[in-house]
Amino acid sequence: MLTIPRYFFWETTDTRGKDVQGEWPVYIELTNGKVYGSNFIVSATGVTPNTSNLLAGNNFAIASDGGLLVNDRLETTELDVYAAGDVCTPNWELSKHWFQMRLWTQARQMGSYAAKCMWASLSREEIYMDFCFELFCHATKFFGKKVILLGLFNGQGLDGKYEVLLRYAEGFEYIKCVMVDGRMQGALMIGETDLEETFENLILNQMDLSQFGEELLNPDIDIEDYFD
Repeated sequence: MLTIPRYFFWETTDTRGKDVQGEWPVYIELTNGKVYGSNFIVSATGVTPNTSNLLAGNNFAIASDGGLLVNDRLETTELDVYAAGDVCTPNWELSKHWFQMRLWTQARQMGSYAAKCMWASLSREEIYMDFCFELFCHATKFFGKKVILLGLFNGQGLDGKYEVLLRYAEGFEYIKCVMVDGRMQGALMIGETDLEETFENLILNQMDLSQFGEELLNPDIDIEDYFD
C-alpha cells in the first residue's frame, strides 16, 4: 500500500508518542501509522512531461513516460518540430554512461543542441552528436555544499553488479565511486573535492584501475595529478 507522508512538529500539549516526544525537531507520519523523527525533511517531486496540450491535431510519437519521442537530432515525428528538455524522451541508442534525468542541466544542454540541429537542417550542414550526451553530468549546491554527479553515480542499469569506493570526512567531503571490474562507471562528490575533471576522464576512457584498489581514494595521494 502506498504510504503518503504527513509532516508535523510536536506540541507540548500533544499526548501522543510520549517516548519520542521532544527528541527530534520534526516528525513524519506515514499513512501506515509509522512515525519517524528527523533533523529535517526534504520534500521533492519528480517531473512528468506535460504534452497533453500538444497532441490534438498532431501525430507525435509518444514514449511510455509521456514524452515526445525524438531522434538523435531532437526531431519529433512531426516535420520541422523539435523537442528538448523535460517534454521529450530520447529514441536513439544511448551512450553507456548517459541517461535522461529531467533536470535543468540537461534541458539547457538539449535546448542548445536542438538549436544547432535546426541550423544544420536549414543550412544543410553536417553536425555530430553533442558531447554532452556521452556522459551524464550534473552540478548543483545542496545546503551550501557543491554536489557533482557523473555517469552511473548510483549504479543505474548495472543490476547491482558493481563495487563502491567511499571516502568521507564529516562536514567536509563525501566521495563515492562506482566500479565494475576495476573501471569507474560513475561518481558522486559532495564538497570541494576538485576531483570531478579527473573522474570524468577516468569514466570516459575506462582505464583499468584494479591495481589501485581502495588506494584510489587515498587522500594522501594526489590522483588528479597522476591521472591528468
